[in-house]
Amino acid sequence: MADARAGLTAPPTGTGARIPAQRGGTPGGVAPPAAGVARATALSMVALVAVGLTRLVHGSLVSHATDRATYGLVGSLLATVVVASLVLPGGASSAMAKFVAFHRGAGDVAAARAAHRFLTRLSVASAALLALGAALIAARLYHLGWADTGAVGLLTVAYSLYTVDKAALYGFGRVAGYARLEIATSVLAIGATVLVVVLGWHGYLLPLALGYGLFVLGARALLHGTVRGERADRYRRGEILGYTALASIGTLAGAGFLQGTQLLAYWLVAPAQAAWFAAAVALVAPAYFLPRALGLALFPAMARAHGAGDTGAIRRQADLSTRALAVLLAPVFAVAQFLAPQVLVFFGGPGYAPGATVLRLMLATTYLGVVQVPAINALASGTRRAAWIPAVAATSGCLIGLATVAVLGPRLAATGVALGYLVGSAVTAGVPVALVWRAHGMRWAGPLTRSVGLIAAACAVGMLVPAGPADWAAAGGALLVALAVLHRDLCRLRRG
Repeated sequence: MADARAGLTAPPTGTGARIPAQRGGTPGGVAPPAAGVARATALSMVALVAVGLTRLVHGSLVSHATDRATYGLVGSLLATVVVASLVLPGGASSAMAKFVAFHRGAGDVAAARAAHRFLTRLSVASAALLALGAALIAARLYHLGWADTGAVGLLTVAYSLYTVDKAALYGFGRVAGYARLEIATSVLAIGATVLVVVLGWHGYLLPLALGYGLFVLGARALLHGTVRGERADRYRRGEILGYTALASIGTLAGAGFLQGTQLLAYWLVAPAQAAWFAAAVALVAPAYFLPRALGLALFPAMARAHGAGDTGAIRRQADLSTRALAVLLAPVFAVAQFLAPQVLVFFGGPGYAPGATVLRLMLATTYLGVVQVPAINALASGTRRAAWIPAVAATSGCLIGLATVAVLGPRLAATGVALGYLVGSAVTAGVPVALVWRAHGMRWAGPLTRSVGLIAAACAVGMLVPAGPADWAAAGGALLVALAVLHRDLCRLRRG
């Protein structure tokens, strides 16, 4: 289905309670060196590139094989699956990454195993219930047959368990195994998608369910020996449940905002324009590879640093990561603003070219979502009070954004939907970044102002310049301007 290997699996954005330090801890409780985070990020990046290629290949194949109305429906069904999987498994995923990593860092492996077992059972039970609900709701709303209804339920189970088991691999430090497994199952999902399209079948959800389901089986095989052994008789189950509930709110409001916006687009605008928005969602997904990879590595590292009381490590990681994302990705997003029409034609055909304005706005929004990742991880991995901030910001941004979509969507069609998503995302990203900026006295004013200004200027100019062969020349000029404006920031970044 469209937006394959579904949903922008964002880094944990939930909230967390402070966990008391364990007695008898080991040096593992100290935050790992930057090299360890860099290696985990690199491995995660490789794996997520495989996921992104699967998403793009799947979405392009489906969009070429169907009309725009069908493609819009496919995207809406996937959004339904992702939203359902975020209700509880999204929070359980964040809890798995935090509690397993924290207890391992404190030297209490038995408690880490106990937390893993409890969260695994919770994810299985919730996935089954959510799958039933998602399938029935999708069947009622979209008038699905029994086969498509079953596919929605199957994908909901597979994707829900996938998010939690992936976090377990990170929590137990099995990053290399995760990368190999992600690549292998992505290749299988692509092959299954090609088979479905070539044979003329209409089960567009099934290749994704196959890929996620095989990942779950592989992840549990990898961890079988690790999770066996002595488990703690007593562990803070209530604290884990509280964290999971709060994390689910933040994750649902954050990652679910995009999927909810896509669902509103399906109901508020014409089918062709809903397809433009679905295509934009699929195309901006690769922009989240680096921050997602960084977040997957940063979150357990920051959780261990909080457990060790190493505030300096948290500040250094947040500072360097935020400046690197802001400065290094700004030229890429500026160039993409001018190539939006060409990319849409390649992705779905000439009929998608008029959706360039939608894609440009989604690119600007995605940039905000990228830059916020380190700040969110710094807050979510910390004390209960700090961990509330991402959840409150995400919920506020989601509500404001969806209200804006409801107002602008009927008036401006897909462009109004994209504007609503931009407004809500600005709130979601702005609050945590501003608070971390102030709390740690970060020197972000210059690089953030220059980077965001470049994206805004490129978006505005791109909308004014008619699409055509000059797009490539304009993109080259944008790259040169961006490098000149950010030269000082790039040099400082090289010095650390």
